[in-house]
Amino acid sequence: MQLVDKERETLAKAQKKIPGLYEHLMNFYYFHKKPDGKKGVNFRSHLLNFSRNMAEEFIQSITEFPPDGEAPSLESVLYSTGYFSRQMFPIYREYRRPIGKQVRAQWVLDELKIKEVHRVSKGKGIKLAIIDTGIDPTLREIRSRIVKWKNFLDGSKPYFEKGRFPFDWSGHGTSIASIVFQVAPEIELAIVKVYDNETMRTVPPSRWSAYLFAAGMIWAAENGADIINLSAAFQVDTKAIREAAKYCWEKNVLVVSPIANVSENEGDKTLYFPAAYPWTIAVGGVEKNNGKLRVSKFSPEAVYLDVVAPASGIYGEMPSYLDSRKRPRTNYGNSIAVPFVAGTASLMLSAMDDQTLLKLKEKSGNLVETVRIMLRKTSSNAILGFEKPNPTSGYGFINIQNAVAMAKNFRME
Repeated sequence: MQLVDKERETLAKAQKKIPGLYEHLMNFYYFHKKPDGKKGVNFRSHLLNFSRNMAEEFIQSITEFPPDGEAPSLESVLYSTGYFSRQMFPIYREYRRPIGKQVRAQWVLDELKIKEVHRVSKGKGIKLAIIDTGIDPTLREIRSRIVKWKNFLDGSKPYFEKGRFPFDWSGHGTSIASIVFQVAPEIELAIVKVYDNETMRTVPPSRWSAYLFAAGMIWAAENGADIINLSAAFQVDTKAIREAAKYCWEKNVLVVSPIANVSENEGDKTLYFPAAYPWTIAVGGVEKNNGKLRVSKFSPEAVYLDVVAPASGIYGEMPSYLDSRKRPRTNYGNSIAVPFVAGTASLMLSAMDDQTLLKLKEKSGNLVETVRIMLRKTSSNAILGFEKPNPTSGYGFINIQNAVAMAKNFRME
């Protein structure tokens, strides 16, 4: 492999920092304990294929020249695989701080009648995986709910070792978690770090992050997640994401994902993945203007859209160790609508009769489709000014009260 001096130097640094660059790319291997209690390795087919494909494309990216220009530099490719993500231990000023009042008392919680819903269900017994940028563990309410975590950007540790905690260095994952907690405060959280906003916005971003997100989905499904909050959208249909979404559906793990955000000048792009797949719950966003709810300007039309949820002016917590960031942060975007729907699904599953829940899981995808139908049936388009389901608002604005009530009363025939 022919490398220029600068790339050779970068590669040498990578090999020195990580015991083998190849191991960094192959960190999707699934390790587990054998029945006799000894440590062993079981290479799950999905994860092994992701690893092989990612490693092969890595080599191609720095050796081949695409038709439209030069191949990206080795350093650029390493950035996009998460190699340069921050792994340091943060300095805390507050070790056990509460979620702020702005997050706990924002308008959207009254709009969704959260207090009334919590008389019926708070999400107890349901495990929700947040696949994102990590988490700030200083938030005491959220920390107490974390039961599992995995940092896919820590390529130096195999699966049977914990590795570095997935600290959040951008704030997106922490904001998502703080919103989920307002909806379902008694869920169990699995935190999966697959992205670093500060270091993974370089060429080629979607291909590498797709592998990482896909591996996170498989890991969450294998580690007992009932629901996956995946607040990300890809404009490319990648095999890795597609296989992972289908795998989760077959395991009856709900994957809740947004249609992307677009500006008025971008036009209408109707395919965003994994939301466009038939195996996921696709979410759009609404905003409140002059006291009325309406579909957000940044929320595009999508024929596969299931429901819409609050996505504008939503307060979410930020990591306490990011001194330059305002706490809490006001969020805008369809990715912020996802935790409201994922949280609603958590309340629904928690409210269900145990025997009914078990029966729904007996057939691949049955639980996912049942929840989808309930979300659709209980959502309202009338409140948004529409008479029937449409590509702009899907089946309407979520009604958590009605969705939980339907789930509580549902019985298998």
